[in-house]
Amino acid sequence: MIRFFITFTTLILLSINLAFAQTDSSRFRSDISLYSTFGTTKDQSFWLTHNRWGIFDDASANGLTLLSNQYKIDGSKTFSLGAGVDLIARASAHSTAYIQQGYLEAKLWFMHIEAGRKQAVHGISLGELSSGSVAISNNAVPIPQVVLSIPEFTKVPYTFGLLEFKGHFAHGWLDNSRFVTNAYHHNKSFHVQLGGNFPVNAYWGINHTAIWGGNSPVYGELPASLSDFLRVMIAKEGADGSPANEVNALGFHSGVWDWGLKAKFGDTEAHLYYQHIFTDGSGMRYRNKADGLWGARVENPFKSKIITEILYEFLYTMHQSGPGLSDPREGDQPWFCDQPNCGFPYGGRDNYYNNGMYRTGHSYLGMSLGSPFFMTQHQLDKYDPNINTYSSVLFVSNRNIAHHFGIKGEFLPNLSYRFLASYVRYFGTYTGLNMGTYWGSIDPDVNQEEYFFNPALKQYYFMFETSWKPKKNLPLSINATLAVDKGDLFNNFGLMFGLTWNIGNYFTNQKNTN
Repeated sequence: MIRFFITFTTLILLSINLAFAQTDSSRFRSDISLYSTFGTTKDQSFWLTHNRWGIFDDASANGLTLLSNQYKIDGSKTFSLGAGVDLIARASAHSTAYIQQGYLEAKLWFMHIEAGRKQAVHGISLGELSSGSVAISNNAVPIPQVVLSIPEFTKVPYTFGLLEFKGHFAHGWLDNSRFVTNAYHHNKSFHVQLGGNFPVNAYWGINHTAIWGGNSPVYGELPASLSDFLRVMIAKEGADGSPANEVNALGFHSGVWDWGLKAKFGDTEAHLYYQHIFTDGSGMRYRNKADGLWGARVENPFKSKIITEILYEFLYTMHQSGPGLSDPREGDQPWFCDQPNCGFPYGGRDNYYNNGMYRTGHSYLGMSLGSPFFMTQHQLDKYDPNINTYSSVLFVSNRNIAHHFGIKGEFLPNLSYRFLASYVRYFGTYTGLNMGTYWGSIDPDVNQEEYFFNPALKQYYFMFETSWKPKKNLPLSINATLAVDKGDLFNNFGLMFGLTWNIGNYFTNQKNTN
């Protein structure tokens, strides 16, 4: 079946490529890529499978064929159309053949609209060295959705070019393998930037996501009318009689407040940023202190091709508005606190990426939609499936401290590299630390040290990746990646080899030669 799939789609891609090559080859790209991954254990190393749009199976070695066609929007025109399709055939522990990307898009002036499944991160770009946005990153397979966006910062009239804005609005459909099936995904962002053509620009904005609607095995059909959609958009509570959080906002909400500063001095560019994570009202009001992602990125720091970019990030998610209950009740006073609700009148235990109703949380097809440093039950099961996390939700460690470093450059004009090094301490969740979701389930006689993540578990993740183009006029690139995991949980040595052939360039060059 897979052999037929590869042969059939190859013929389709070749025919489409030949058709587009007769028109505008600069906008059309067609690739065939072959990848293989393996390691010293059957589970694959962290950076071989994360932040790669979910195309690799982390449970085993991979043999993968990717057939890709992209017809890009013409940025110089007022109106332009684009399209893309990526087809994957993968041999692994979970062998599959599926459409990784399949979309249509259009541009009218500065507005874009896209429909389908497309690999795109909306909001503020953090670059390929980043561990990924805490809101929506490139860690999971793209969600099928309709997106209306202004993807680039656009000048606001009558502000002398000093004020710019960008944003997007998306409605998506999630998979049926979730705890709540047939749920919807809402995502929007809005950012403003001040500075215009000055060498220093400052920006601020929000990236908000919500999972809502669907069919719950506990509550049945959840609210999914137009009026409910409007409530989700503004994070308003559910209507009377709704089982989906009448007190809190309807659905499961999360997101980030974005703060950033960009500076350009000649060829050197610097980017300082902070993504403040929230999942409820206390987080939006910064009751969760400094939780979030802090980062610094510098491009062309030494005006040398050897090092073209350096990045450092610090992820901190320990506070979570404190250890109180998210919905404090009168008389809540656990055995280890002197005050009701541990002295947190506004609640606490924000439990990032998790939700009691939407138990699959901030994920898609088993992968985190945001930072890959939030550990899932699937990842923990690779270490030991019998560990008691005192919870039934997907993310078993969202109280984390991480240091992440990245560097990239070129050894030679045709030989580039990328290096990542990450150190993470996993503290689990407040739920696990307190032996259950509700105070009443806490047994004072239980020693908290029996919790798997107490004390915190330490983990290192390393990756060194190279890309080599053997000849300037040959549309072929060869990739080799070494990844190492070392720590209290995972110890593995992994390799990835890849080969990408640009079919479009090959046939265009052949045509020009003849």
